[in-house]
Amino acid sequence: MKNLLLILVVSVITQTFALAQSSIEAQLLENCKKELTDISAKKVDIHDIAFNTDGHWLILYGDIGYSYSYIPSALENLLTKLNSAETSINKAIMLSDTSWALVYNGKEYTAQSLPSDIATDIAAAQKKQKNLRCIAYKNGERLTVYGTNGFIANGLPQKMVAKLAQLNKKKAPIRESAFYGTDGWVLLYGRTGMAFQGIPDDLSALLQKLGKKGTVVNLVRFFGDKWVVVYDGYKVESNI
Repeated sequence: MKNLLLILVVSVITQTFALAQSSIEAQLLENCKKELTDISAKKVDIHDIAFNTDGHWLILYGDIGYSYSYIPSALENLLTKLNSAETSINKAIMLSDTSWALVYNGKEYTAQSLPSDIATDIAAAQKKQKNLRCIAYKNGERLTVYGTNGFIANGLPQKMVAKLAQLNKKKAPIRESAFYGTDGWVLLYGRTGMAFQGIPDDLSALLQKLGKKGTVVNLVRFFGDKWVVVYDGYKVESNI
């Protein structure tokens, strides 16, 4: 009887914690949506959106602008320094509260506590002395794009690998990428080119609609089953 009571108590505590965590994530995402809406209303280009595993976010916009819900102090200090020096801030990834990378001035980057595989890829790409265009990472799937269409990749779905190789061979610009779920992915290339697989139906429909209009899609970002699309530089659509 005591063991049963203990199990029930633990179960209730676990469920309560999960509900609280879900509520926090929902509020963080709502705050992110509001911030994106405000930036979009000012018609300022949005260069990147990074989410960590807890739902905290970082938005990079304009040449040196940034906004966030929570970021590690080392990353905050670096952003403050770059902003004060008017150094362009380009790309970011946040894998956890302590694991992150920031690309600035096109070719330079600072990273902290990244998994060794993606850290090695970024370092190798930087040695090419070309702009770091994209860094995407999820559960071992990783892609680092440098220059116009150079890339270092591992663990990617076969169709994505084939598309990357095709673009590289044709010397077509590879602009952006993101991973979703187990095998889902999005690849942005050329001026308006898009390839994707295994993504939510509503997102797929939106991307197809934008593609038919010849709209430039700049970013696609995911947090769980939520997604954000930036197009025409500053316009935003999401299911948040």
